[in-house]
Formats: sequence, structure tokens, C-alpha cells
Amino acid sequence: MSSEVMTMRTVGYLFGYLTVVDAFRLLEAGIPVYIVAAPSETNALPLEGGWKDSEGKVHLECACICLSSEKAYEIGRLYNQECILRLYPTANGDSEAYLLKDTPFARQVALDFAGGYTGDGEYLLVGVKGDASPFSEAYEDWTPVDLDFLPVK
Repeated sequence: MSSEVMTMRTVGYLFGYLTVVDAFRLLEAGIPVYIVAAPSETNALPLEGGWKDSEGKVHLECACICLSSEKAYEIGRLYNQECILRLYPTANGDSEAYLLKDTPFARQVALDFAGGYTGDGEYLLVGVKGDASPFSEAYEDWTPVDLDFLPVK
């Protein structure tokens, strides 16, 4: 495929999509997932992602959740991303993945205390380093994971 920007329909056909709930259930089943983004103006991916950089600036992008690391890397390279997020389920994980209702308040808490989120309009998937959840009892479910940012090169 050429290096031209792909449309959401093309990307969906080639890679498939996972909803946030689908991804969370796969994590619970022991299957890792990969989250990759593209610039929001491309509208190339079906989910919304938000993250806060080390200087506190918020970045909003479109995103997708993949089962295949190869597909995540392919998308990441296509859109010149620096990294992809891997959530790897493990009982002794260094982090936690949370499933939350997608609300403006949950998005803000995820940005302020977890550094980011991936949402589909109904639910958010949020990875939190360590085990100090900022969500109290507001989350739908959680599972332990190893959370890694994998460089795209």
C-alpha cells in the first residue's frame, strides 16, 4: 500500500477494530493489546485518545486497539508515531488497566492522574502505572497488566 494517508474505511478493512470493552475482556483473558494513534485531523482511526506530555500539554488523537503488534507498528510507522502502548496482562503486573464509563470527568481524571486514555464514546480504557488508582470506586472493572511504551522505528 502506498504511503498516502489511509481513510478510516481502508484501515478498518485491513486491520479490524476492537472496542474498548472488547480490548478489556481480552486483557482479562490473558491476551495483550496494543494501542496506536494517528493525528486527529486524519480521522483515520475509530477511537479517541488523549495523553498529557511531560510538560503538561494535552494531545488529542484518533486511536485504535490492535491484537497484533505488527499491525500496531505498521500503523505507527504510517503516521510517524514515536511509540505504541502495550498492555500485557499478568497477575504480578507493574500497572493496572481500568474500564470506565466515558465521561468528561473520567477523561480529565485519566489525563491528570494516569497520563491518558483511549475511548470509544461509551467506555474508556486507562492504564495506570503502579497500583495507586485515581478512580476510587468509579471504575467498571480493572485488571493487572504490565504497561510499556514501545518505540516505533
